[in-house]
Amino acid sequence: MRRRLTYSNLVAGLKVILPLAALGILSTLFLVSQEVDLESAIPFADVELEKRLRDRQITAPYFSGRTEQGHDITVTSATARPDQEDSSRIIADQIGALLTTQDGTEVTIRAEAGDMDGSFEEVILEGDVEILTSNGFTILTDEMTFGLTDARADTAGDVRAESALGTLTAGRMALRPSGENNEIYLFFTKGVQLVYTPTKTKR
Repeated sequence: MRRRLTYSNLVAGLKVILPLAALGILSTLFLVSQEVDLESAIPFADVELEKRLRDRQITAPYFSGRTEQGHDITVTSATARPDQEDSSRIIADQIGALLTTQDGTEVTIRAEAGDMDGSFEEVILEGDVEILTSNGFTILTDEMTFGLTDARADTAGDVRAESALGTLTAGRMALRPSGENNEIYLFFTKGVQLVYTPTKTKR
């Protein structure tokens, strides 16, 4: 007489069959992996690894500190690496900086590239430098030196600024802490011109 397959018999059988099947699949994977050419499967892995080791590149570095006047400064970048010609300097790409003053004013700075000395006292920003202030200024220039210890900045050349007053152009711009409370001020010099845009009043 044929025995009837019960639920308990089925579970007991699966407990034996499934582990054996799993072992068979694993052994097949190991056999296949021995025949795979890893260099052809990942052609750029060794090149990328060698480049990072040679350049000593760091991804997404982060620096933050506070000035003697109590202003907070944060600097980030996409990558950073030592200068091959001067190992005491660091080259960075896609730099962003945020200056937050004691009174809550924020100055955001972006640049395509820059470099700084090993003491982290200042960073030289280059390539489409953009300065945004929380009180409504958008300033564009080609190069600017930004002090990390005292919240100072100086452009190397012409600047163009957009604000609620209109468009301002100048030969130089400086950012300085000033006054009894060390508040941050923008100073425009050398051929300053302002094209005033009157605010339209609603009728």
